[in-house]
Amino acid sequence: MSSPILNVDRRTTLRWLAGAVAMGQLAACGEVGGSPWAELEPIKAKGYGTDPELHEAKAPWPLTLTKKQLLTTAAAADLIMPADGASPSASQVGVPAFIDEWVSAPYEQQNKDRNLIVPGLAWLDQQARAHGGRDFAKAKLADQKAVLDQVAYTGKVKPEFEKAGEFFRRFRSLTVGAYFTTEEGWKDIGYQGNSPIDGPYPGPTPEAIAHMKKLVESLGLKFTPP
Repeated sequence: MSSPILNVDRRTTLRWLAGAVAMGQLAACGEVGGSPWAELEPIKAKGYGTDPELHEAKAPWPLTLTKKQLLTTAAAADLIMPADGASPSASQVGVPAFIDEWVSAPYEQQNKDRNLIVPGLAWLDQQARAHGGRDFAKAKLADQKAVLDQVAYTGKVKPEFEKAGEFFRRFRSLTVGAYFTTEEGWKDIGYQGNSPIDGPYPGPTPEAIAHMKKLVESLGLKFTPP
């Protein structure tokens, strides 16, 4: 099995970034052990600039998630996109590495997400310890699921977990977006990539649109047809 904090090449990360942008577009909470929802210092590292080197794509900013945060990320991502015998889990295709790259980037959207994701990972650990006495990554599967069940279903999140629900929705969107821009994710949904055709592009079939709509809405996300 691949490491849950698998490193990936920067070219793959750039493809993930584009996929995540396409996929997704602070009141106090009553968390055990105090609220983790503190505003973080923005990342001030160097960005890509106006003329990035696309042939040797390398992000100039350092990665910022700790090993513990990456393990929590991997555990949560694997509950969202688990291995099923035919396809690997989110951590096995490097989704935690993508999320680390994303929340470490010195841009406005990424900084906004950083202020959800990093405190959200701390919230997962708090809640897991409240349920079973162990951090989320080391908790029993039943305790992990009990924590996520509090925030996973749109319209069923208690007021005291509103911020945690916002975190989970964004975390889930990033996880799914990253997963389905990997080769393994493409294979899972039968995506074959660009293929030459004669005449005007006909667009996706009604069957393909219906399938994608069902999949997206099953994740509690809003589907916008092409």
